[in-house]
Amino acid sequence: MESRTKFFQRLGRSRMLPVAVLPVAAILRQPVAGTVVALADVPDAIFAQGTMGPGLAIDPAGDTVVAPAAGTELLIHIGIDTVGMEGDGFETLVKTGDHVEAGTPLIRFDPAKIRAAGLSPITPVIVLNDENATVAFS
Repeated sequence: MESRTKFFQRLGRSRMLPVAVLPVAAILRQPVAGTVVALADVPDAIFAQGTMGPGLAIDPAGDTVVAPAAGTELLIHIGIDTVGMEGDGFETLVKTGDHVEAGTPLIRFDPAKIRAAGLSPITPVIVLNDENATVAFS
């Protein structure tokens, strides 16, 4: 059987057919317990329109975010507009330079405090290094 490289060399570049690039499926550990929500249902246009990248969101039932994968560049944004809380209700469990593996607890937060501030605790999980990725939680 002819190797793929030899096959393409034999055909030459001008006769090669384009191949569809399929999105990479990022199968991630669900980073916080709760109900999975489509990004389109996140109450923030930047996330809902996919501007930040592909992903899913979680309406949290838990209070601890764990690392969902190793080697995948992700943004896990706890709540919508929670930056204004200035860290109140959040406890960081790792520090810069720590070795993190899938399942490592990263941050603990208080969903009730977020809701009491009139904010949504919905947590988008966005793949940053592959705009064509599709995301699923295991």
